[in-house]
Amino acid sequence: MNATASLLVVGASVASGALIAQLRTDGFTGWITVVDEDPDAPYDRPPLSKEFLADSGRCPQAPWWDQRCQLVQGRATALDIASSTVEVTLTGEKGRSVLGADHIVVATGSAPVRLPGQPDGVAQLRTAADARRIREFAAPGRRVVILGAGTIGTELASSLSDIGCAVTVVDLADRPLDRFLGGHLGAEAAKWIREAGVRLSLGSRVEGITRTDDGGWSVATDSGPFTGDLVVSAVGTRPAVQWLAESGLDTADGIRCDGDGTALDTASRPVPNVHAIGDVSAWDADGTGPRRQEDWTTAQRQGRHLARRLLGLEPTEDVGRHLRYFWSHQFGRRIQVLGTPERDATLVHQVDVPERRAGFYTLERDGDTVAWIAVNTPKEFALAMRKSMQAIG
Repeated sequence: MNATASLLVVGASVASGALIAQLRTDGFTGWITVVDEDPDAPYDRPPLSKEFLADSGRCPQAPWWDQRCQLVQGRATALDIASSTVEVTLTGEKGRSVLGADHIVVATGSAPVRLPGQPDGVAQLRTAADARRIREFAAPGRRVVILGAGTIGTELASSLSDIGCAVTVVDLADRPLDRFLGGHLGAEAAKWIREAGVRLSLGSRVEGITRTDDGGWSVATDSGPFTGDLVVSAVGTRPAVQWLAESGLDTADGIRCDGDGTALDTASRPVPNVHAIGDVSAWDADGTGPRRQEDWTTAQRQGRHLARRLLGLEPTEDVGRHLRYFWSHQFGRRIQVLGTPERDATLVHQVDVPERRAGFYTLERDGDTVAWIAVNTPKEFALAMRKSMQAIG
Protein backbone atom coordinates (compact mmCIF):
# COMPACT_ATOMS: atom_id res chain seq x y z
CA MET A 1 0.00 0.00 0.00
CA ASN A 2 1.53 3.30 -1.08
CA ALA A 3 0.89 6.83 0.16
CA THR A 4 -1.93 7.38 -2.33
CA ALA A 5 -3.81 4.17 -1.52
CA SER A 6 -7.23 4.46 0.10
CA LEU A 7 -8.01 2.75 3.38
CA LEU A 8 -11.45 2.18 4.90
CA VAL A 9 -11.66 1.04 8.52
CA VAL A 10 -15.01 -0.19 9.86
CA GLY A 11 -15.04 0.42 13.61
CA ALA A 12 -13.22 2.96 15.79
CA SER A 13 -11.93 0.33 18.20
CA VAL A 14 -8.80 -0.45 20.21
CA ALA A 15 -7.47 -2.46 17.26
CA SER A 16 -8.14 0.25 14.67
CA GLY A 17 -6.47 2.82 16.92
CA ALA A 18 -3.30 0.71 16.99
CA LEU A 19 -3.51 0.20 13.20
CA ILE A 20 -3.78 3.91 12.45
CA ALA A 21 -1.08 4.90 14.95
CA GLN A 22 1.36 2.40 13.42
CA LEU A 23 0.56 3.49 9.87
CA ARG A 24 1.39 7.08 10.80
CA THR A 25 4.54 6.05 12.64
CA ASP A 26 5.73 4.24 9.53
CA GLY A 27 5.10 7.23 7.27
CA PHE A 28 1.69 6.64 5.71
CA THR A 29 0.27 10.10 4.95
CA GLY A 30 -2.86 9.15 3.02
CA TRP A 31 -6.46 9.63 4.06
CA ILE A 32 -8.04 7.05 6.32
CA THR A 33 -11.84 6.80 6.45
CA VAL A 34 -13.34 5.32 9.61
CA VAL A 35 -16.98 4.20 9.81
CA ASP A 36 -18.60 4.05 13.25
CA GLU A 37 -22.13 4.72 14.50
CA ASP A 38 -21.03 5.78 17.98
CA PRO A 39 -21.75 9.55 18.21
CA ASP A 40 -18.71 9.99 20.51
CA ALA A 41 -16.22 8.28 18.20
CA PRO A 42 -13.29 8.34 18.11
CA TYR A 43 -12.11 7.86 21.69
CA ASP A 44 -9.98 5.58 23.84
CA ARG A 45 -12.12 2.64 24.97
CA PRO A 46 -10.11 0.69 27.60
CA PRO A 47 -10.65 3.12 30.55
CA LEU A 48 -14.46 3.00 30.37
CA SER A 49 -14.90 0.47 33.20
CA LYS A 50 -12.21 2.03 35.38
CA GLU A 51 -10.83 5.59 35.49
CA PHE A 52 -13.54 7.12 33.31
CA LEU A 53 -16.27 6.35 35.85
CA ALA A 54 -14.52 8.64 38.33
CA ASP A 55 -13.77 11.31 35.72
CA SER A 56 -15.94 14.18 34.51
CA GLY A 57 -15.02 14.33 30.83
CA ARG A 58 -17.31 13.41 27.97
CA CYS A 59 -15.06 10.58 26.74
CA PRO A 60 -11.37 9.60 26.82
CA GLN A 61 -9.38 11.21 24.01
CA ALA A 62 -8.07 9.16 21.08
CA PRO A 63 -4.38 10.07 20.68
CA TRP A 64 -4.15 8.25 17.36
CA TRP A 65 -6.70 10.45 15.56
CA ASP A 66 -5.37 13.19 13.29
CA GLN A 67 -6.46 15.64 10.59
CA ARG A 68 -5.92 13.04 7.86
CA CYS A 69 -8.63 10.80 9.32
CA GLN A 70 -12.23 11.17 8.22
CA LEU A 71 -15.12 9.88 10.32
CA VAL A 72 -18.28 8.66 8.60
CA GLN A 73 -20.95 8.37 11.25
CA GLY A 74 -23.17 5.44 10.47
CA ARG A 75 -23.68 1.69 10.64
CA ALA A 76 -22.05 -0.66 8.15
CA THR A 77 -24.74 -2.94 6.72
CA ALA A 78 -23.07 -4.88 3.88
CA LEU A 79 -19.67 -5.67 2.38
CA ASP A 80 -19.09 -6.42 -1.30
CA ILE A 81 -15.68 -8.07 -1.59
CA ALA A 82 -15.74 -8.04 -5.40
CA SER A 83 -16.04 -4.26 -5.66
CA SER A 84 -14.25 -3.59 -2.34
CA THR A 85 -17.11 -1.48 -1.04
CA VAL A 86 -19.06 -1.14 2.20
CA GLU A 87 -22.68 -0.04 2.38
CA VAL A 88 -23.37 2.31 5.27
CA THR A 89 -26.63 3.51 6.79
CA LEU A 90 -25.78 7.06 7.78
CA THR A 91 -26.75 8.42 11.19
CA GLY A 92 -29.54 10.97 11.47
CA GLU A 93 -31.82 9.84 8.63
CA LYS A 94 -29.24 10.86 6.05
CA GLY A 95 -29.84 7.79 3.93
CA ARG A 96 -27.26 5.33 2.72
CA SER A 97 -23.82 5.59 1.23
CA VAL A 98 -21.52 3.16 -0.54
CA LEU A 99 -17.85 3.62 0.35
CA GLY A 100 -15.01 2.05 -1.58
CA ALA A 101 -11.31 1.65 -0.83
CA ASP A 102 -8.22 -0.22 -1.96
CA HIS A 103 -8.14 -1.94 1.41
CA ILE A 104 -10.96 -2.52 3.91
CA VAL A 105 -10.20 -3.33 7.54
CA VAL A 106 -13.01 -4.67 9.72
CA ALA A 107 -12.50 -3.75 13.38
CA THR A 108 -16.08 -3.79 14.66
CA GLY A 109 -15.19 -5.64 17.87
CA SER A 110 -17.91 -7.45 19.75
CA ALA A 111 -21.46 -6.66 20.79
CA PRO A 112 -22.98 -7.32 24.23
CA VAL A 113 -25.09 -10.44 24.65
CA ARG A 114 -28.68 -9.80 25.69
CA LEU A 115 -30.30 -12.19 28.10
CA PRO A 116 -33.55 -13.82 26.92
CA GLY A 117 -36.39 -11.45 27.67
CA GLN A 118 -34.05 -8.67 28.76
CA PRO A 119 -36.15 -5.47 28.93
CA ASP A 120 -35.16 -2.06 27.67
CA GLY A 121 -33.54 0.10 30.30
CA VAL A 122 -31.02 -2.48 31.48
CA ALA A 123 -27.64 -0.81 31.20
CA GLN A 124 -24.54 -2.18 29.52
CA LEU A 125 -20.95 -0.98 29.21
CA ARG A 126 -19.67 -0.82 25.65
CA THR A 127 -19.62 2.85 24.68
CA ALA A 128 -18.76 6.19 26.29
CA ALA A 129 -22.49 6.97 26.39
CA ASP A 130 -23.07 3.76 28.36
CA ALA A 131 -20.32 4.72 30.80
CA ARG A 132 -21.69 8.25 31.19
CA ARG A 133 -25.14 6.86 32.00
CA ILE A 134 -23.69 4.67 34.74
CA ARG A 135 -21.44 7.48 35.99
CA GLU A 136 -24.31 9.97 36.20
CA PHE A 137 -26.32 7.45 38.21
CA ALA A 138 -23.53 6.39 40.57
CA ALA A 139 -23.63 7.89 44.05
CA PRO A 140 -23.14 6.69 47.62
CA GLY A 141 -26.03 4.46 48.70
CA ARG A 142 -27.33 3.74 45.19
CA ARG A 143 -28.02 0.04 44.62
CA VAL A 144 -26.56 -1.58 41.51
CA VAL A 145 -27.06 -5.17 40.37
CA ILE A 146 -24.41 -6.33 37.89
CA LEU A 147 -25.15 -9.46 35.86
CA GLY A 148 -21.84 -11.14 35.11
CA ALA A 149 -18.70 -11.67 37.20
CA GLY A 150 -16.27 -11.55 34.29
CA THR A 151 -13.63 -8.87 33.84
CA ILE A 152 -16.01 -6.05 32.88
CA GLY A 153 -18.49 -6.93 35.61
CA THR A 154 -15.90 -7.10 38.39
CA GLU A 155 -14.03 -3.98 37.22
CA LEU A 156 -17.32 -2.10 37.20
CA ALA A 157 -18.19 -3.48 40.64
CA SER A 158 -14.82 -2.25 41.92
CA SER A 159 -15.29 1.25 40.52
CA LEU A 160 -18.86 1.59 41.78
CA SER A 161 -18.07 0.25 45.25
CA ASP A 162 -15.24 2.81 45.49
CA ILE A 163 -17.83 5.52 44.79
CA GLY A 164 -20.01 4.15 47.58
CA CYS A 165 -22.68 2.25 45.68
CA ALA A 166 -24.18 -0.89 47.19
CA VAL A 167 -23.21 -3.44 44.55
CA THR A 168 -24.48 -6.97 43.95
CA VAL A 169 -22.83 -9.20 41.32
CA VAL A 170 -24.75 -12.22 39.99
CA ASP A 171 -23.24 -14.93 37.80
CA LEU A 172 -24.17 -18.41 36.65
CA ALA A 173 -20.54 -19.55 37.02
CA ASP A 174 -19.39 -20.88 40.37
CA ARG A 175 -16.41 -18.52 40.54
CA PRO A 176 -15.68 -14.94 39.47
CA LEU A 177 -13.27 -14.09 36.63
CA ASP A 178 -13.73 -17.65 35.41
CA ARG A 179 -12.60 -17.14 31.79
CA PHE A 180 -10.00 -14.51 32.65
CA LEU A 181 -8.17 -16.82 35.07
CA GLY A 182 -9.01 -20.09 33.35
CA GLY A 183 -11.00 -21.36 36.31
CA HIS A 184 -8.17 -20.76 38.80
CA LEU A 185 -8.03 -18.52 41.90
CA GLY A 186 -11.82 -18.45 42.09
CA ALA A 187 -11.98 -18.63 45.90
CA GLU A 188 -9.32 -15.92 46.23
CA ALA A 189 -11.10 -13.59 43.80
CA ALA A 190 -14.45 -14.15 45.52
CA LYS A 191 -12.83 -13.30 48.86
CA TRP A 192 -11.37 -9.97 47.73
CA ILE A 193 -14.64 -8.99 46.05
CA ARG A 194 -16.65 -9.72 49.17
CA GLU A 195 -14.08 -8.00 51.42
CA ALA A 196 -14.74 -4.81 49.45
CA GLY A 197 -18.38 -4.97 50.51
CA VAL A 198 -19.73 -6.30 47.22
CA ARG A 199 -22.49 -8.89 47.50
CA LEU A 200 -21.56 -11.84 45.30
CA SER A 201 -24.10 -14.46 44.22
CA LEU A 202 -22.44 -17.25 42.24
CA GLY A 203 -24.13 -20.23 40.61
CA SER A 204 -27.25 -18.11 40.15
CA ARG A 205 -29.34 -18.32 37.00
CA VAL A 206 -31.26 -15.19 36.00
CA GLU A 207 -34.91 -16.04 35.43
CA GLY A 208 -36.36 -12.58 34.81
CA ILE A 209 -35.78 -8.82 35.08
CA THR A 210 -38.67 -6.50 35.84
CA ARG A 211 -39.37 -2.92 36.87
CA THR A 212 -40.61 -2.30 40.40
CA ASP A 213 -43.36 0.13 41.41
CA ASP A 214 -40.81 2.59 42.83
CA GLY A 215 -38.94 2.82 39.50
CA GLY A 216 -36.20 0.40 40.47
CA TRP A 217 -35.49 -3.13 39.28
CA SER A 218 -36.02 -6.67 40.47
CA VAL A 219 -33.85 -9.52 39.22
CA ALA A 220 -35.36 -12.96 39.77
CA THR A 221 -32.84 -15.81 40.02
CA ASP A 222 -32.98 -19.43 41.14
CA SER A 223 -31.09 -18.25 44.25
CA GLY A 224 -33.72 -15.65 45.11
CA PRO A 225 -34.53 -12.07 44.08
CA PHE A 226 -32.16 -9.10 44.00
CA THR A 227 -33.34 -5.51 43.83
CA GLY A 228 -31.54 -2.38 42.75
CA ASP A 229 -31.87 1.11 41.39
CA LEU A 230 -29.90 0.11 38.29
CA VAL A 231 -29.19 -3.21 36.55
CA VAL A 232 -26.12 -3.59 34.34
CA SER A 233 -25.75 -6.58 32.03
CA ALA A 234 -22.17 -7.79 31.55
CA VAL A 235 -22.86 -11.42 30.71
CA GLY A 236 -20.64 -11.59 27.64
CA THR A 237 -20.18 -10.54 24.04
CA ARG A 238 -20.32 -11.93 20.51
CA PRO A 239 -18.29 -10.82 17.48
CA ALA A 240 -20.13 -8.10 15.54
CA VAL A 241 -20.40 -9.89 12.20
CA GLN A 242 -24.15 -9.90 11.50
CA TRP A 243 -23.77 -7.30 8.75
CA LEU A 244 -21.38 -9.65 6.89
CA ALA A 245 -23.88 -12.49 6.47
CA GLU A 246 -24.04 -12.12 2.66
CA SER A 247 -20.40 -11.09 2.13
CA GLY A 248 -18.98 -14.52 1.37
CA LEU A 249 -16.49 -14.28 4.25
CA ASP A 250 -16.09 -17.13 6.73
CA THR A 251 -17.77 -15.75 9.87
CA ALA A 252 -18.50 -18.94 11.79
CA ASP A 253 -16.77 -17.48 14.87
CA GLY A 254 -15.69 -14.00 13.99
CA ILE A 255 -13.94 -13.33 10.67
CA ARG A 256 -11.54 -16.14 9.89
CA CYS A 257 -8.14 -14.77 8.82
CA ASP A 258 -4.68 -15.99 7.92
CA GLY A 259 -1.71 -15.22 10.15
CA ASP A 260 -1.44 -11.64 8.86
CA GLY A 261 -5.07 -10.61 9.25
CA THR A 262 -6.21 -11.14 5.64
CA ALA A 263 -9.80 -12.36 5.64
CA LEU A 264 -10.72 -15.77 4.22
CA ASP A 265 -13.88 -16.60 2.32
CA THR A 266 -16.11 -19.60 2.95
CA ALA A 267 -13.86 -21.69 0.68
CA SER A 268 -10.81 -20.76 2.81
CA ARG A 269 -9.41 -18.54 0.07
CA PRO A 270 -7.78 -15.23 1.06
CA VAL A 271 -9.56 -12.01 0.10
CA PRO A 272 -6.53 -9.76 -0.51
CA ASN A 273 -8.31 -6.43 -0.08
CA VAL A 274 -10.20 -7.29 3.14
CA HIS A 275 -8.67 -7.65 6.59
CA ALA A 276 -9.89 -8.03 10.17
CA ILE A 277 -8.36 -7.16 13.54
CA GLY A 278 -9.41 -7.21 17.18
CA ASP A 279 -12.25 -9.08 18.87
CA VAL A 280 -14.12 -9.59 15.60
CA SER A 281 -11.24 -11.52 14.01
CA ALA A 282 -10.03 -15.12 14.29
CA TRP A 283 -6.38 -15.19 13.22
CA ASP A 284 -4.47 -18.36 12.36
CA ALA A 285 -1.41 -16.73 13.87
CA ASP A 286 0.44 -19.83 15.07
CA GLY A 287 -0.54 -22.39 12.43
CA THR A 288 -2.89 -24.26 14.75
CA GLY A 289 -6.07 -22.87 13.23
CA PRO A 290 -8.08 -19.67 13.57
CA ARG A 291 -8.69 -18.43 17.08
CA ARG A 292 -10.44 -15.37 18.49
CA GLN A 293 -8.79 -13.63 21.39
CA GLU A 294 -10.70 -10.97 23.28
CA ASP A 295 -8.06 -8.85 24.96
CA TRP A 296 -6.70 -5.36 24.34
CA THR A 297 -3.08 -6.45 23.96
CA THR A 298 -3.84 -8.89 21.15
CA ALA A 299 -6.04 -6.29 19.43
CA GLN A 300 -3.22 -3.76 19.55
CA ARG A 301 -0.64 -6.29 18.33
CA GLN A 302 -2.87 -7.26 15.42
CA GLY A 303 -3.42 -3.62 14.49
CA ARG A 304 0.30 -2.87 14.47
CA HIS A 305 1.11 -6.10 12.62
CA LEU A 306 -1.43 -5.46 9.87
CA ALA A 307 -0.30 -1.83 9.45
CA ARG A 308 3.22 -2.89 8.61
CA ARG A 309 2.04 -5.68 6.31
CA LEU A 310 -0.13 -3.18 4.39
CA LEU A 311 2.92 -0.95 3.93
CA GLY A 312 5.05 -3.84 2.74
CA LEU A 313 7.18 -3.78 5.88
CA GLU A 314 8.25 -6.63 8.10
CA PRO A 315 6.20 -6.62 11.31
CA THR A 316 8.17 -5.68 14.40
CA GLU A 317 6.35 -8.33 16.41
CA ASP A 318 5.03 -11.70 15.31
CA VAL A 319 1.53 -12.07 16.75
CA GLY A 320 1.74 -15.84 16.58
CA ARG A 321 4.97 -16.09 18.57
CA HIS A 322 3.97 -13.81 21.42
CA LEU A 323 2.24 -15.17 24.47
CA ARG A 324 -1.07 -13.57 25.33
CA TYR A 325 -0.88 -10.77 27.85
CA PHE A 326 -3.90 -9.26 29.55
CA TRP A 327 -4.57 -7.47 32.79
CA SER A 328 -7.22 -6.01 35.04
CA HIS A 329 -7.12 -3.44 37.83
CA GLN A 330 -9.79 -3.94 40.48
CA PHE A 331 -10.32 -3.94 44.25
CA GLY A 332 -6.84 -2.55 44.90
CA ARG A 333 -5.19 -5.28 42.84
CA ARG A 334 -3.40 -5.24 39.53
CA ILE A 335 -3.90 -8.68 38.03
CA GLN A 336 -1.59 -9.59 35.13
CA VAL A 337 -1.74 -12.77 33.08
CA LEU A 338 0.85 -14.01 30.62
CA GLY A 339 0.06 -17.01 28.45
CA THR A 340 -3.23 -18.89 28.34
CA PRO A 341 -4.52 -20.16 31.70
CA GLU A 342 -5.62 -23.70 30.94
CA ARG A 343 -8.23 -25.31 33.16
CA ASP A 344 -6.38 -28.61 33.25
CA ALA A 345 -3.10 -27.01 34.33
CA THR A 346 -1.84 -27.17 37.90
CA LEU A 347 -1.71 -23.91 39.83
CA VAL A 348 1.56 -23.41 41.75
CA HIS A 349 1.73 -20.63 44.35
CA GLN A 350 5.21 -19.14 44.01
CA VAL A 351 5.05 -15.90 46.04
CA ASP A 352 2.70 -14.85 48.83
CA VAL A 353 2.82 -11.37 50.44
CA PRO A 354 -0.48 -10.94 52.36
CA GLU A 355 0.30 -7.44 53.64
CA ARG A 356 0.50 -6.23 50.03
CA ARG A 357 -2.45 -8.37 48.91
CA ALA A 358 0.09 -9.89 46.56
CA GLY A 359 0.67 -13.30 45.06
CA PHE A 360 2.51 -14.80 42.11
CA TYR A 361 1.46 -18.06 40.48
CA THR A 362 2.49 -20.33 37.65
CA LEU A 363 0.31 -22.81 35.78
CA GLU A 364 2.12 -26.06 35.04
CA ARG A 365 1.22 -28.89 32.67
CA ASP A 366 3.37 -31.86 31.63
CA GLY A 367 6.46 -30.24 33.11
CA ASP A 368 6.01 -26.93 31.27
CA THR A 369 4.84 -23.53 32.48
CA VAL A 370 1.88 -22.51 30.31
CA ALA A 371 0.90 -19.27 32.07
CA TRP A 372 1.86 -16.86 34.83
CA ILE A 373 -0.58 -14.93 37.04
CA ALA A 374 0.58 -11.95 39.08
CA VAL A 375 -1.48 -10.14 41.72
CA ASN A 376 0.31 -6.97 42.84
CA THR A 377 3.69 -8.57 42.01
CA PRO A 378 5.04 -6.46 39.12
CA LYS A 379 8.71 -7.41 39.57
CA GLU A 380 8.05 -11.14 39.40
CA PHE A 381 5.78 -10.64 36.42
CA ALA A 382 8.34 -8.49 34.57
CA LEU A 383 10.93 -11.22 35.08
CA ALA A 384 8.52 -13.84 33.72
CA MET A 385 7.85 -11.69 30.65
CA ARG A 386 11.57 -11.18 30.06
CA LYS A 387 12.27 -14.90 30.30
CA SER A 388 9.40 -15.74 27.96
CA MET A 389 10.69 -13.24 25.37
CA GLN A 390 14.15 -14.79 25.55
CA ALA A 391 12.66 -18.25 25.13
CA ILE A 392 10.90 -17.35 21.87
CA GLY A 393 14.01 -15.70 20.48
